[in-house]
Amino acid sequence: MAAFQNFEEVWAALGRLHNDIVRLQEAQQRVNEQLASLGEQITRLSEHMSRLIESQDQLVQSQNRMVSSVSTLAGTVTQLAGIVESHERRLERLEGQ
Repeated sequence: MAAFQNFEEVWAALGRLHNDIVRLQEAQQRVNEQLASLGEQITRLSEHMSRLIESQDQLVQSQNRMVSSVSTLAGTVTQLAGIVESHERRLERLEGQ
């Protein structure tokens, strides 16, 4: 521990200590403000990600419905092609008579 020669040195050291404490408190306040801001940004980012995931789920559901519709349409087209072929064969038989 440093020995002080007189009261003025003690008073000056206390003044420096006080100034250092004030600077540390100010720095801590800035850190707290930055942490609060980061917390708000994280909250907004989380909400945005939740909306994106929700949108992605809706898109997947829409794609699944579209695939189902296309599959149904393909089956219908196949059935209609069979009916057309059947009618063409009948027509060919009727024309051949």
